[in-house]
Amino acid sequence: MHKITLLALLSTVYLTHAQNVDSIYYYGLDTTGIAQSIADDEKNWRETDTVVYGNFSSVDEVVLKMKKHYRHIHQLAKDVTAPFKTEEEKVRAIFCWITANIAYDTKEYHIKNKKVGSVSYKRSLSKQEKAEKWEEVYYKYASKVLRKNKGVCEGYATLFYELCKYNNITCEVVLGKVKKERNGKIRYAGHAWNKVYFNEQWFYIDATWASGYCDEKVTVFTPALSNYYYITCMDKPYPSHIEIEKRTKRRNDLVGNYLRQ
Repeated sequence: MHKITLLALLSTVYLTHAQNVDSIYYYGLDTTGIAQSIADDEKNWRETDTVVYGNFSSVDEVVLKMKKHYRHIHQLAKDVTAPFKTEEEKVRAIFCWITANIAYDTKEYHIKNKKVGSVSYKRSLSKQEKAEKWEEVYYKYASKVLRKNKGVCEGYATLFYELCKYNNITCEVVLGKVKKERNGKIRYAGHAWNKVYFNEQWFYIDATWASGYCDEKVTVFTPALSNYYYITCMDKPYPSHIEIEKRTKRRNDLVGNYLRQ
């Protein structure tokens, strides 16, 4: 497998958790220092380090022949997994379709102070009623990403969640941050990715960073699959990713988990 040189990196602008967006940069243009640290980590990387269930080239071959334009999540969820039997094959199929068909939304990235997934409701609502409101927000947002075939990090993560949900695959949107070091100082940018559960184990998966890279000013997206950001065991998280466990738990106590209680 060829050495991966397309790296997802951070902007030099500090982003608040409220924005919960990410930047994607090309390796050769980065001057923050994180490019070299990830390159060092990837130098000895083997596909089996993250692709824990082996070679999915046969799954990818089927998925990449599918039509690209879908308007309804339930139809895509059905079609993309129909040829496969195991959960790990279905997870790979969902990942493959998203990374092949969803582009990074450079215009949305530049919208300032955007807040994805805000929900307002009365305190008197039951947990299930609150959850249903969150589920509605997720579904509408994922549907928008699907119609546009574009999204930022939370768009990728929400669409992945919805496609898993329709296939009865346990999945969560992870809220966290990614780090960079510049001039000896660590800074952070908000980011969202996923956890997916099968074979009695949780895995991280980041379809955004796996899908490609942008130019320095985040105006042009270039698709380029990186299997490095496919499933990795929870005890081997991506070096640049830090899950904010309390925020992830608070969100997922309402979204998805209530369906499994």
